[in-house]
Amino acid sequence: MLPVTLARPSWIGRTVIRIGIRCLSAALCLASTAATVHAQWFSFGNTHPDAAVMLTGGYRFVGQTADRQGTFQDRPEDLWRMEFNPTLSIVGVPITANILVSSEQRGIRQDIDAFSLTLDPAVLERMVMARATNALRDVYNSAQADALRTLDEKRDSLQQSNPDQLATLDAYKQVEQVRDGGVNFHDAKDALQRLGIMSKAEYIVSLLPTVGIGAIYPSFTPLTLNGIRLQGGSLEWNPGGTLYVHAATGTTQRPITRLDTVRLDSSEYTTFDNSAFGRELHALRLGFGRKDGAHLFLTGLWAQDDPASQRFGDSTVTVLTPQRNVILGVDMRVEPIPGIWVLQAEVAGSANVANLNAPTFATDAVPPWVLGIVDSSLTAYGGLAGAVTSTLNLRSTGTRFTGSYRQIGPGYRSLGVPNLRTDLLRYDVRLDQSAWKRQVTGSVFYRRDHDNLIPWKRSTTSVTSLGVSLGLNIRKLPFLRLTYAPYVQENSSVDTALQFRNTTSQVMGAMGYSYRLGSMGASSSLNVARQWTNTKNQQADNSVQSINVTQSLSWQFPLTVSGGLGLIQQEATGAASTTITMVDVSASYVIADLLTTSGGLTLAFESEASTRSGFYLNANMALWDAAVIDLRAERTLFDERRIPPILGGSYNETLVRLTISKYW
Repeated sequence: MLPVTLARPSWIGRTVIRIGIRCLSAALCLASTAATVHAQWFSFGNTHPDAAVMLTGGYRFVGQTADRQGTFQDRPEDLWRMEFNPTLSIVGVPITANILVSSEQRGIRQDIDAFSLTLDPAVLERMVMARATNALRDVYNSAQADALRTLDEKRDSLQQSNPDQLATLDAYKQVEQVRDGGVNFHDAKDALQRLGIMSKAEYIVSLLPTVGIGAIYPSFTPLTLNGIRLQGGSLEWNPGGTLYVHAATGTTQRPITRLDTVRLDSSEYTTFDNSAFGRELHALRLGFGRKDGAHLFLTGLWAQDDPASQRFGDSTVTVLTPQRNVILGVDMRVEPIPGIWVLQAEVAGSANVANLNAPTFATDAVPPWVLGIVDSSLTAYGGLAGAVTSTLNLRSTGTRFTGSYRQIGPGYRSLGVPNLRTDLLRYDVRLDQSAWKRQVTGSVFYRRDHDNLIPWKRSTTSVTSLGVSLGLNIRKLPFLRLTYAPYVQENSSVDTALQFRNTTSQVMGAMGYSYRLGSMGASSSLNVARQWTNTKNQQADNSVQSINVTQSLSWQFPLTVSGGLGLIQQEATGAASTTITMVDVSASYVIADLLTTSGGLTLAFESEASTRSGFYLNANMALWDAAVIDLRAERTLFDERRIPPILGGSYNETLVRLTISKYW
């Protein structure tokens, strides 16, 4: 048995576990009753796609133990996580529960444990498209395959002789376009109904809104609200692709009081800077059009910390203050040439208060409603942001061109996208081209970045990057991939002592071939790369060259053996050059199609500096339809002769990880 230390879950975790078990018990009870009345009323998985009640989803448990904690890491040596994601579909209405419980849940950090319930018609869409894919496969293997392939040539004759067959073939053709991404799913509902792939009840369910309650991750736009965890609820509805509404409300962080001891040289002091105020967020996106099609949407966001959720003394806090953030934005998407040219644009403005406890002022020069937004705070500031993207996709010639422009002012901020980079002007273009049935592919890109949009720093920093790549995947010949990508970073300082210009270039090549040696299958590959950097006055020039060769062999009995040999050479100004030699060997064997075993050995030798060695053993076993068990053990020995262990130098580590999962 895996010696995993199981930390006691928080009260949230225990509550979530109880709720999950009760929901699962109720679902299984309902399913058992339905199955007793009529075998096709209930389906466990997609065995009976027409069943009135379906239970799909999966679960995953991961437990890990190690004999040391990673250097400079908060992640404990021993941990476990449990995920449970069942979807109960009743007469086509899919309700999904997402449960995550982890021993890493701690009071000194934001929540990891999560529970949510979602009514999402997109789940139904995926189920219907799975059936549609199976239906297309049946057509390709039937007498209709040739008629579908030559439909455009025979359309006029079918219109006269067999209009019903023409309508059916047109429906299958539309399903093909949905599968390939050329047509929206909602535009093909009539075709899916005609073919009997989608029922009337499912059609009605597809018109329902998407509703989420609990720990959710709403996504509006890249500049306003994008994927942040929200403890609350959301509703998204786009009936008929005409009116669109998406509302989200809840809290993005809970109050945390954390007292840390910080050492600066020879003195120590305590600080609450890693604490957090409670923060609530409300957002609304409203407009006309289809979310993934032509549209015009307005977005509003309001987020604010609760100043009363924390009380700190002035001497113990340096940067933590309660904030407010208000955003108004508009985004649009149009297709000047449907299916070929797409144009997207977004503009947003933000008004922010850095400290709600700061003094306020009054003035007649500013409208009262504006002062109301920022509370006339002396720490109020604002900014604008915008982005536009144009995409041209010519499937007939295998050409795709993308160009974009983004400008985010230094005063713009969104608490719905907390890691958004500001004070940035960026424009980039990219061209991808394929030919000869995608056996030859090539791409080229160019990007330019600037900062200091309002000249308040000593200089402006600019970054220019470009690249070109070529891929050859000619059948029955070795594949070849080549890439060249230079990168330049420089500033415009008038002080020569502060000027810099760093130029980094990368050249990479890869080739490989799969072939047979008698009864054995074989695969060989070669990877070569070089990166070099030139700096001002050669003060920090450096370069890295690497070459790696791999070979794998597989036999008719289920054994595969792979090996690799690599060499890395590093050079830097003011330092001795080093060479790292790497060797790795691995093998896998399948026993009775139920148990897959594998193992490997890795060695790395750095001249006069360090030696790393390690091995792993892995076993993967399927327990019929109940679970898939994966057990992995790793051992690493690292001998570093320059850096002391306390700073991440030499160490020995053993790690064991157990994963139990199943998806149905």
